[in-house]
Amino acid sequence: MPVAVVDAPPSDEALMARVRADELDCLTALFERYQGPLFGFLARLANGDRDVAQDLTQNVFVRVLRYRASYQPGQPFRAWVYQMARHVWADHYQRQRPTDDLEDVEKTASHGRAAHAQRAAADEHQALHEALALLPAPQREVLVLHRFQGFDYAEIGEQLGCTAGAARVKAHRALDALRRIYLS
Repeated sequence: MPVAVVDAPPSDEALMARVRADELDCLTALFERYQGPLFGFLARLANGDRDVAQDLTQNVFVRVLRYRASYQPGQPFRAWVYQMARHVWADHYQRQRPTDDLEDVEKTASHGRAAHAQRAAADEHQALHEALALLPAPQREVLVLHRFQGFDYAEIGEQLGCTAGAARVKAHRALDALRRIYLS
């Protein structure tokens, strides 16, 4: 009985090389693969705002299409598209930069602590999410990339333009800051 040979799906890099060569239908497969993870990444950066995350995810793919010529064949697509997502987030963040003063941040942290004390164990996740939201955007980004998106320090360093060791230090400092906020 003959064995059916099933071709492996094309790699992300092969699909993006085809998109770069104006085979735009290949972008659909990349969208299907990355729309969920990118949405999760951007939702965490946007403090759970799903509408913002959805808009930003769409903007990432618009930029992938617009800047497809900047993709270098052989370059890891995952790192390239997350870099694009970081730029989309940074552009959004610059337009939406909060104008809260320190007193407002302290009230939010105090409110988070009081709510945490009254809630059951199931609500600890929410308190952690609130603490994460209080981190400065660059620290939150490093933690989300490492802890939630599964990037290793070398990949994070490549995206941030630093060494893997420096990325590890940034993540460690962000985790310390998160602990101080969460435990205070």
